[in-house]
Parts: sequence; structure tokens; C-alpha cells
Amino acid sequence: MPVKKFLWLPLVISIEIIMVVLYAVTALSNGGRPFPLLDVNGTRTLPSLWQATQIFLTGALPLWTCITYRNPKLPPSRTLLACVAVFFLYAAADELFKLSFLSGHHKTIQVVYLSLGLAIPVLFYRDFIRLYQFHPKAVRWIGLGILSFVFGGFGLELFRSHVQEPHWYQLFGRWKFYQVDAIRTALEELGEMVGETLILKGMIDIAMR
Repeated sequence: MPVKKFLWLPLVISIEIIMVVLYAVTALSNGGRPFPLLDVNGTRTLPSLWQATQIFLTGALPLWTCITYRNPKLPPSRTLLACVAVFFLYAAADELFKLSFLSGHHKTIQVVYLSLGLAIPVLFYRDFIRLYQFHPKAVRWIGLGILSFVFGGFGLELFRSHVQEPHWYQLFGRWKFYQVDAIRTALEELGEMVGETLILKGMIDIAMR
């Protein structure tokens, strides 16, 4: 049983690596146009459905724990569980239907996500301190996942806006834009996927104890 519990994490991350590599390969070999089913920016493609499922589980798990929780003396509090559940369940719907892209305010919504993601630990810092006392390893997994997601989802997006686009020729010479951007996008999506997986791993560990 311990072996099976351990193996699912590297297996899931391996699948994510394969998906983004296939995306990058098809994009590079087809002038920046990836195979439609592998398009990480598409609606209801394989990567999109994968991420939506991950995020949904990350929201459904604290919601279920909130509903069935029986010991209010142990962290996390029901208020924190409810806030995290709403945050991730909406993010799952956004990923599935690309709501932020349809609204035309993708960058603004990204800032809102980042602000809320930072606000929750600040507002519930006592819950997180107590949670770390009871589940230190699980909290480390979640923290590592958040770092991976922020670096992938926001760091590489900032790189594109403030480094890649304005300094294209100085950085990449005669490389076509789609070549570099396909690699950057693949790394961005991998960071997000791995981050979501690690966060889910930590939440599962907390829920099972």
C-alpha cells in the first residue's frame, strides 16, 4: 500500500511532462500551431480537461471535508476549507470554459487570482500555523506546489511581457517568435500542472489523516 501511494505522484507528473512535450513538439514542427487536442491554450483540449479535473478535485476535497468535518478543534477551520473550496471550484470552471479569456480581461483576472491566493494565507495565518503543526509534510507539499504554480503561471507570463517581447532579437537572434514562445508556454503549463498536482497531494495527505 505505501508503494502504491508513493507511485501515483511521479506517474501523474510524468503524464504532465509527456503532454507539454507533445504540445511543444507539434507546435515547433507546425509553425506555432500545435495539434488541436494538445493545445494548452485551447478550450476542452486534453491539457485543459486534465487541469480542470485537477483543480476541481482540489476544490471538491476541502468542500467535502468542510461538510463532513467532525472535530472543530483540529485544523483547518471550516471557514478556511469553504474559502479554498470556492476559490478552486471557480478556477476549475474558468479552466474548463476559459472564462477569463472570454471576458477579455485575462490579465486583470490573473491579478485577482494572485491577490486572492496571497490573501487567503494572510487572513487565515493562524489556521496555517496550526495546520503546519499537525501536518508539516503536507503543508510543505502545498507550499512547493504554490511556488511551482506561481513561477509557471505568473513568472513566465511576466517574462513574456517584459523580457521576451521587448527584447526579442537581443535575446534570441533570428529564432522565430513561435519557436521560443512554444517552449516558454510548455514550461509555463508544466509549472502550473505540477503545482496543481503537489497542492492536491498535500490536501489528500491532510484529508486522510
